[in-house]
Amino acid sequence: MIKNEYSAADNAVKLIPLGEADREQFISDNQEAFNYGALEEFGLRDDHFEEEGEIISHETISRAIDAGAAYRIMQNGKPVGGVVIRTEYDHGELELLFVSPAVHSKGIGYAAWCAVEELHPEVTVWNTVTPYFEKRNIHFYVNRCGFSIVAFYNDHFPDPNDTDDEHSEMFRFEKVLHDTPESVQAQIQRITYFEGIMELAENGSAEALSALSSYYGSAAWKRDFAADEAGLLPKELKRGVLSEDGIYDLLEGLVFPKT
Repeated sequence: MIKNEYSAADNAVKLIPLGEADREQFISDNQEAFNYGALEEFGLRDDHFEEEGEIISHETISRAIDAGAAYRIMQNGKPVGGVVIRTEYDHGELELLFVSPAVHSKGIGYAAWCAVEELHPEVTVWNTVTPYFEKRNIHFYVNRCGFSIVAFYNDHFPDPNDTDDEHSEMFRFEKVLHDTPESVQAQIQRITYFEGIMELAENGSAEALSALSSYYGSAAWKRDFAADEAGLLPKELKRGVLSEDGIYDLLEGLVFPKT
């Protein structure tokens, strides 16, 4: 859900939902910011570019905007950067965050990130990726925003979400926050959703079985299970999907039915 506006006190930064009229300028500004980092590191070498002259392609940015929520970072009424995020229950993906090179090192990126966290108190796990050569970004995510590096994607360890089979060399970052009332409510919604999926799987739905299997092996299920163990979930909540034996027996029985 896109909220109308967020204002951070630091540097008078505001996040304004991206309007369609500003979409092309947003993409152009994003490309300029990403090119700046690459040129700063490599000069005019172009072997790191997705398309001629651009580190990140128009198509890549457009897909991120269409799949998530895009905001202009505004300061004193002027656009100084942008951010694209995608959230699901208590999990969030920071798809893009950029600040105009003209206003680097003024705390704008950090203020914008703080605004994102406050905009989504239900999210307790954030992930993002950045190219290995983006030293400024790596410093920003790790030393300023509190992310940890959890993976390095390359030819020998490809990104499982790399649908284009590009095998780019990227660092993956993760930030884990404390549980909040909003995050617990998001977990309750997810558990309730998968209770319904479990019922469909019990009735023979192959699609539901696949979704249930993916959930059971996910970090989200582990967080939901841990929340239950910690007593954070309501006692009356239907939670059969969190039973390790029950869900395992269901999956095994449907995949390998007894004869």
